[in-house]
Order: sequence, then structure tokens, then C-alpha cells
Amino acid sequence: MEARSTACVWLLGANDSLSALLRDVFAEDGLALHTGEAGAPRADLVLVHIQRGESVLGALQSARDGTYPAPVFVLVPFADERLIQLALRLGARGCFALGQPLDELRRMVCAVIERQGNGLAGQGPAFRKVR
Repeated sequence: MEARSTACVWLLGANDSLSALLRDVFAEDGLALHTGEAGAPRADLVLVHIQRGESVLGALQSARDGTYPAPVFVLVPFADERLIQLALRLGARGCFALGQPLDELRRMVCAVIERQGNGLAGQGPAFRKVR
């Protein structure tokens, strides 16, 4: 079987505006962003957007349904250290607070995908160690 040339990132819980923005950001690195539409390829990584007041545990469990063993990153609306630490304790591979430069999110995602060895190594810049 031939290897895919594009990594697949699923985005769950986000509105159309955030989806379009992230699709553009990730396209620069050859990452295809899908929002759970029918026929989407297997996820290499899952981003789940947590709305304010939403259950982190419930969102993580929903994100894992049908995507395991893809790593899950949580997108939070603002830098709330308590919420970020909770998400990490509950099994998120990483967290990103929206409002920060999106290049940081892109680097985090690329670093994890590179470590998975899906054939895109070298396309994304190195980034800090993620859990």
C-alpha cells in the first residue's frame, strides 16, 4: 500500500471561521484539515476546541471516539493554566490557547506528526517538546 503524502488533522468543536483559518495555516505544511465530514481519511492528529464551560473530559472522550490512536490536542479559548493542566492530566497530548500566534500551534502539530513518521518529516519546523 502506498503511503499518503498528506497528513490528516481532524478539527472538532470549532466554528466555520476557525476551521477556515486553521485550514489555511496547516495547508502551508501539507496538512489536510478535516472537520469530521463523511469520507475523511483516518486522523493522524485530532484538535478539539473546548468552548467555555464545556466538559474537558467529555470533549476528550468524544474526540477519541473513532480516532484512536491519533493524539489529541485541546484548543482552549484563553490561557487558563488550570484548564490546560486538567486537559493534560486527562490525556491530551498538548494544549494551545487561542489568541497566541498560530505558528506555534502549527509547529506543535508538525512536531508530533513528524515523530509519528508519516512521511512528512522535515516539512514542519522543530518545536518544544510536547507531552
